[in-house]
Amino acid sequence: MREPPPSIVGWTTSVSPPPTPSGDGVPCVDADRAGDQGAAAGGVRAGPFGTVLREQRGGVAKLWVAQDPDKGRAEALIRVEHVESGTVAYYVRDASATSTVLDDDGSPSKDKIYPGQILLPPDGHVRITVGIGRAAGCFAYSLR
Repeated sequence: MREPPPSIVGWTTSVSPPPTPSGDGVPCVDADRAGDQGAAAGGVRAGPFGTVLREQRGGVAKLWVAQDPDKGRAEALIRVEHVESGTVAYYVRDASATSTVLDDDGSPSKDKIYPGQILLPPDGHVRITVGIGRAAGCFAYSLR
């Protein structure tokens, strides 16, 4: 029996995949077009992407990830690959440290995010692969 397709939440936008998958073989979406709202792929959402992240010239960057809200909570593993150098860094987000997103009226939604930070190189291209439980998504992003 096939699982239903992942749902898309309001803080993500639809984007198209680039031609190459991540190093883990997970198809990537082009997060350059996602902007500050983030992007969704494979039951995983990530963001914000946009000019602030792209123009900060590397260093510590905010990256929130979330699992499709209908799936159970699990640890999140984030793999950040600098395409040009092949350098890879891993980050783990604990399922117990999720935050609840609020709807426009201030009420808590069923959407849970894994807040946190990653380190980015000063320029080039990165592939951010996120695995949460059985869900996995890749986000290809260009830094200036």
